[in-house]
Amino acid sequence: MKAMDCFIDQARGWFRLRAAAIILEAGCVLMAQNVRDPYYYAIGGGVRLQETTDEAVLREAYEETGLRYEIDRLCFIHENFFQESAGRPAHELAFYYLLKPQGHHNLPGHGVSMDGTAEHPVWVPLSQLPRLYAFPLFFRERLARLPERVERITTRETPALRWQLVASSTQNTAFQATDALSDGVICLRCAWRRERDQARGHAPAYRFDILRLAGGEVAGQCELRLGNEEALTWAGNIGYEIAPPFRGQRLAARACRLLFELARAHGMPEVTITCQPGNLASARTAELAGAVYQRTVDIPAGHPMRRDQCAVRVYRMPLA
Repeated sequence: MKAMDCFIDQARGWFRLRAAAIILEAGCVLMAQNVRDPYYYAIGGGVRLQETTDEAVLREAYEETGLRYEIDRLCFIHENFFQESAGRPAHELAFYYLLKPQGHHNLPGHGVSMDGTAEHPVWVPLSQLPRLYAFPLFFRERLARLPERVERITTRETPALRWQLVASSTQNTAFQATDALSDGVICLRCAWRRERDQARGHAPAYRFDILRLAGGEVAGQCELRLGNEEALTWAGNIGYEIAPPFRGQRLAARACRLLFELARAHGMPEVTITCQPGNLASARTAELAGAVYQRTVDIPAGHPMRRDQCAVRVYRMPLA
């Protein structure tokens, strides 16, 4: 028998009891995003009948991240009144628990939203959160100063307020579902998604584990950084690293070609791959993937990459 949520749904409106997680790692908070709605929301979900809220938040956190968390403390009890997209009034009572950090950003799993729409977790820099379309609104200020004792918060979100948020917010990155990134030899398993960080000059990005389908081993990692921001002049849109036992099998070139498809899904007209002038293996990977050498550029003084190298070779791959 399917578990029953503490949820009352009527034509005049609905009420839900929800348990939500505050998961903080290295200056980021973990939020959820789905492929239908334009906003971020807290990790969590409906409490089931005969389930405590602390049991519910740990279950939801595991379903959405694949990690077993522990509770630090209950921080907020949030009573929220709003209108759903169809115009019905909604009333939600949510318990927000701070969970103990894991010490890394890697997330082996993801969940689905209550209506079956695929969703995925995204790391959002705390400095970026006030600029984004995200709920609950109190996260913008309260996450930087979490209370030692439980605080009760009541909010009423009107349609006018939501429109104001849309108008004043930086556009959220519409991260894609990535389950289909495979070529029959390897597949890319998403380790994390990270929203842009304007304060540090970081573009929105995906990190993947490269898995060999034949044996299931993790052969390396790769990244796709979205956009054409100035910082990507030197870092490039794509990065990759293959573990020594798996080198020489052209797995990085295969991973690059899969990342090209993801970049196309984001509407990018081209991507760049950069490498040190002396890194012949990385340059060969870019060429095998189909990218063409464009130029060598100096890394400016004071740039973090300058510690390891003075210049990079830039390879370009048109996607249109």
